[in-house]
Amino acid sequence: MKPTLRVGLLAILFTAGFTVLFIRLWFVQLAVGPEWARQADQNIVRVESIAAPRGNIVDRNGILLATSRPQLVLEVDRAELPIEVENDVIQRLAAILDVSPVEVRGQVERARSGEVALLTEFQIDTDTAYLVMEQRRSLPGVTVKALPVRGYLRGQLMGHVLGHIGLPSAADLERLPQMDANTPIGKLGVEREYDDFLQGTPGKVAYRINAQGDVLDVVGDPVEPLQGATLRLTLDIPIQEAVEEILVEAIELSNTLKDEREPTDPGRIPGPAERAAALVMEVETGAILAMASYPTFEPESFVGGIDIETFDELSSRQAFNNLVIQGLKPPASTFKTITYVTALEEGIFPEGVSSPDEVIQCSPQLEADFVDRSQLVWRNWTYPEADGYQDLHDAIRRSCNIYFWEIALSIWHTYKLTEQEGMVQDWARSLGLGRATQVDLPFENEGILGDRQLFEEWRESQPWRVRREGWLGGDLMNLVVGQGPILATPIQMAVAYASAVNGGTVYQPRVADRLESADGQVIRTMEPRVLRTLDMHADTVESLRTDLASVVSGGTARRAFANMGPVAGQIGGKTGTAQAFTDQDGTFHDSTAWFIGVAPIDDPMWVVAVMVDEGGSGGAVAAPAARAIFQYLLGDPVTALEAGEDTER
Repeated sequence: MKPTLRVGLLAILFTAGFTVLFIRLWFVQLAVGPEWARQADQNIVRVESIAAPRGNIVDRNGILLATSRPQLVLEVDRAELPIEVENDVIQRLAAILDVSPVEVRGQVERARSGEVALLTEFQIDTDTAYLVMEQRRSLPGVTVKALPVRGYLRGQLMGHVLGHIGLPSAADLERLPQMDANTPIGKLGVEREYDDFLQGTPGKVAYRINAQGDVLDVVGDPVEPLQGATLRLTLDIPIQEAVEEILVEAIELSNTLKDEREPTDPGRIPGPAERAAALVMEVETGAILAMASYPTFEPESFVGGIDIETFDELSSRQAFNNLVIQGLKPPASTFKTITYVTALEEGIFPEGVSSPDEVIQCSPQLEADFVDRSQLVWRNWTYPEADGYQDLHDAIRRSCNIYFWEIALSIWHTYKLTEQEGMVQDWARSLGLGRATQVDLPFENEGILGDRQLFEEWRESQPWRVRREGWLGGDLMNLVVGQGPILATPIQMAVAYASAVNGGTVYQPRVADRLESADGQVIRTMEPRVLRTLDMHADTVESLRTDLASVVSGGTARRAFANMGPVAGQIGGKTGTAQAFTDQDGTFHDSTAWFIGVAPIDDPMWVVAVMVDEGGSGGAVAAPAARAIFQYLLGDPVTALEAGEDTER
């Protein structure tokens, strides 16, 4: 074929091809294009999540404490909110809600570009919802949703146990990368501890929408959300209410006594007591019936977001600290019970004494001839008066420091630099001090239990905490009476006492009883859990119960329990008064008042711990509060708090 013919043929083919393509494009764009575009608009499918109601929280009797209730909430989808109209939309929303545009912007900008922001701080009614929907064309990306919102039905009651919820922080999202930034999570208390169970399972629904965002119809069947599990607590509302009320009265009693006290040193005038904690726990199960910490807060304040002023005010009062599990204080003479158990179990008594029934003089002061620069003169709380001749039983009843210091000297002189040098610490650790109790609440403090090993660790990591000489005999003498290198929480002391009086079974304390589905089916039961069992002699347990009862009937707590009458015979316990001190800033801190008690003492059911920070004397303040709690537990009429004996200072 000639070249000219080939070129002509190719030209004809290209012309035909372009003609067919042109006709096809005309057909798509002009003939059927509008119809296809309309169908495409109607085939846009959006899948939305349906928030699950958070599970209920109830007390041991099923009384509702926290629940989820439907609430209308504004949602802003920033993916559908053009940046050029964002300011106008925010201004319109602010006018509808009658709030500042700055407040609305703060809520919107919680979500990054392309994300959804829930304006949960602005509670809206149906009229406001209709107004928003009527103006939807001028409010792109804004919709109204009915979401389950947390509600707390008892105000401040059990605030620290319940905790509160809030939107995830950056740290939360890093810790829980699968979490939706708009889904509230537990921040404190059981809301945090059992968050995985309380969350529930979101549902979903698919909509067919047009390009303007109008819903045309629902695609398929919606998947309904599943409500989170119901958490049943071990706590009892009536007991909790009584304990919280008594705790406030204990603070008031302390401050009344301070106002009446004659100041002897202008530099040591005590400030008011402002913080306290109390706990009621079952001896044989670890189940907690009441847990109170003051000051407290209302969990409801965090629903939708707490304002800065309220948060700062609560923070300045340390209201978010649960002192029962976080309040670290020297346990003072309440620790003598552990030294007492050590003495009986290890057969260690003051030098020259071979049994718990032999006496020594509880003199006004003790002079110890140390060569390691330890304190040389140690004064009993009765100084300048002596407290007579006492055996181990009298020493716990009258809280004689001299007797327990002499036990420490025996340990030091006999077992210094051997494994048995730390026998008191070993018993304390076994009973629950210096370690987490593993209570099912977040942020528990482990405390401090000093010994030679800890001082060596501090010498390397925190040299400012120890002397160059390290662990000394004086440190051990301080520790055996609950002072010096020891800090404990009320829950640790409660666990220690419960374990000692029940014969050595250490239970994990717990605030949760079981988890149930929304229809009442049991998902999980939190059975009593034994952490360890100590090999304690029955004679030790019997002797301890008898002597704790003597503290109430004729010892440092006698006056506090005097108005109970015969019912007081069912109670045993120990007072404690942690030493006052002046810190490096020159601020004087008053003594911490303690009382740990058990009842009925012959067959213990409950342990009660009371701690009043800077409350003064344990016998004068903490013991009367514990007395009132025991009155309630034993069914005795609860009488007003009256000051007990000012002891152990």
